[in-house]
Parts: sequence; structure tokens; C-alpha cells
Amino acid sequence: MLASATERPEGEVPLLQRRGFVLLFSAGLVSGVGFAVAEICLVWIIFATTHSAWDIALYGLSGALAAVAFSLVGGALTDRYDRRRLMILSDYVRSAAIAALLVILWEWGFVLAAVLASNVVFAAFATIFGPAEQTYLPTVVGEEKLAQANGWVSSSRSAALFVGSALGGALIVAVGPLLGLLLDAGTLAVSGSLIFLLPASPPRVASLPRLVRGVRGFLTEIGGGIDWLASNLAWLELTVSAGFFNFFSAMTNTFLVVFASVLLHGNALVFGSLLAAIVAGQGTGALLVGRSGALRYAGWAWLLPYGVVSGLLLLALALVPVWPFALAMIALLGLAQGFSGTTWLTAAQLMVPKEIQGRYFGIDSLGSWMIIPLAQIAGGVLVGSVGIGTTYLIAGITWTLTGVLFILPSSLRRLRYRAPNPVVPGA
Repeated sequence: MLASATERPEGEVPLLQRRGFVLLFSAGLVSGVGFAVAEICLVWIIFATTHSAWDIALYGLSGALAAVAFSLVGGALTDRYDRRRLMILSDYVRSAAIAALLVILWEWGFVLAAVLASNVVFAAFATIFGPAEQTYLPTVVGEEKLAQANGWVSSSRSAALFVGSALGGALIVAVGPLLGLLLDAGTLAVSGSLIFLLPASPPRVASLPRLVRGVRGFLTEIGGGIDWLASNLAWLELTVSAGFFNFFSAMTNTFLVVFASVLLHGNALVFGSLLAAIVAGQGTGALLVGRSGALRYAGWAWLLPYGVVSGLLLLALALVPVWPFALAMIALLGLAQGFSGTTWLTAAQLMVPKEIQGRYFGIDSLGSWMIIPLAQIAGGVLVGSVGIGTTYLIAGITWTLTGVLFILPSSLRRLRYRAPNPVVPGA
């Protein structure tokens, strides 16, 4: 039975005995598995039907463009309205979009336009769900458990991605890919229903000037988020550095299958082992944040693992392309990224002003989505012109040097979270 927070002091209640966290955690875990299954099945449907790499590229591009278009809107909506309702709406709309696509594929066969339209709707509402969830989580766990909660959430999502990918492949072989879409629609509906049981979060509209309640004011709010980021140097440096680090990560991860087959001379099992190593490393790194006190040196905990260390690990991977060594380097790379990413997220939830957090996460999401297609194009050009080994070598060197360069400014290095002193009754 779940204990209520009133039976013991809030900070002493374990996360898995907090009803709000269990509901939010379970919703994300369930929908994460469904998403991974559907992603594998949809890509398979596209390629098996059209045998066109271009159609697969269009599928990825449609989602990326929708995310770019709606990221800032999703962040601003999060700062305006009840985050719980936004998450429920996002889950149910995405479930309906997948269900509608399933009906079309079942009744009329493959229709590329329908696949792309469904992907646009899915990605657009995912950019609303993300900031809403990130800003809602602190209200159900409290500051003292936030790093631990983010570690649990991040590691579980990595596990869900791994399990869902494997399950998707098994479903395709056993019963066909359409069942994967049905599973995704169902898990999103379950996720929305679980979130429905959570308490409402207070909307932010009441604290905003009346001037910013119309459409024009909505754009003003988005501009206000950009202005806040521009005036806070440490967070601006972190956002810019994330763009560079994400670029190198996306550029190399996209072509990991080429690395496994060409340099490691491996088969699908070798490739799968590398993916599993990344997932295991990310989950482990995320769980270490709460135990290491990383928030006390948040700037360093971001710069060193995701900047310098990740670059050096990629460099080692390129120089020693041997499967057991590559497996270890990939696992450490995942660990470094899981650790730094969870540190950033927790620090942002604790340090960015509550009334602007949605817009901050929306801006961050925008940058991440914009960088992915650019990185994939750059990686494709390099792999095609100089080969996968040299591509990884170049990426490793430039990633390391970029990490060193971002260490030089002092603002980001000094970014840290200091927990407020507890109030002693009667003091």
C-alpha cells in the first residue's frame, strides 16, 4: 500500500511510496515502451512497402520539423495552463493520431501522406507533453528527492526504449507490424488515464499581466523566455554548449550501425550489443546524480562528462575498433551522457524560475530538434567521403576541443545549486 506524505515528514517518504510519482513514473514507462514498439514498426512498414530510404528520411524530417515548429509554443502553453491537463491532452491526441493511422493502413493499405501527417501530430503534441512533465515532476517529489526522481525516470525510459525496440522486432516477425501501432495507441491512452489521477497544477495565467493573454501576448511570452535566457549567461552558455555536444552525439550515434558492421566486422548481434550498452550506461549515469551530489557542481558535472570525457571516449572508440573495447567505451559514453543530462534537468527544475520553466524547456527542445537533422547530414557527408573510422576520429577530436573551449568561460563552470537551509521549528 502506498504511504501518504502526511504519515511521515515529506523528505522521508520513499519515491516509490509517493502516489504522484508512481503514477507519473508508470505513465512514462508504459507510453515509452509503446512508442519504441511503434517507431520500429512504422520504419519497417515504410521501408518494406516502398524500399525507399528517402521515404524513411521524410518520416524523420516530418517529426523534426513539427517539433521545431511547436517547441516554443509547447513551452509557453506549459507556463500558462494546468500542466496535468496538457499532459492528458497530449497523450489522448497522440493516441488518437496513431489509432487513426492504424485504421487507414488496415482499410486502405500504405498511404505515405497519412503516415507523415500522423507523425506531425505526434511530434507536435510531444513538444507540449515534454515541458509539462518536466515542470510538473518537482511538484510531486519535492526538491530533496528531485535528482533521485529524475534518475529513476531517465533510467526507466532508457530501459523502455530497449525493451520496446526488441518487442517491436519480435512483433514484426511473429504477427506483423500493425499490432505495434495498436499497442502504442493503447499505452498512450493508459498513460493519459494514469495522469488523470494526478492532482491539478495551478495555471500561471493569474500571475501574468493582462496584456499577455491574447495571441499577440502569447508571442510576447515566448519572447520573454528568450530574453530571460539571453540575460542569464551561465544558462545561455549551457544551451549553446548543448547544441554542439548534441551535434556530435547525433552525428555519431546515427551511424553506429555502420561502425559496428564496417569497423567491427559485426552482425546484428554486435550492433544490438552496442545499443544495449548505451542504454545501460545512460540508465546507470542517471541514477548516479542523486548519490553523487552533482548539483553542488552542476556546471562541471555538465561540461566534463558530456564535453571533454565524451569526446575522449569517442576518440578511443575510433582508434581501437575492437568489439570488447568498443562495448566498454560505448557503455561509458552512455554513462557520461546520462549523468550530465540528468544533472542539467534537475538543476534547471530547481534553479530556473518556476514561471518561466516551460518556455526554457521549450527553447532547449527547439535547439535539440534543430540540431539532429544537421548532424545527420554532416555525418552522412563525412562517412560517404572519408569513411566511418575517420568520421569518428574527427568527431572525437572536435568534441573534445569544444568541451575544453566551453570550460574556459567562468559563468557555466560556476553554475551550482545550493539547497536552502531547512527551517527549524521554534528557531
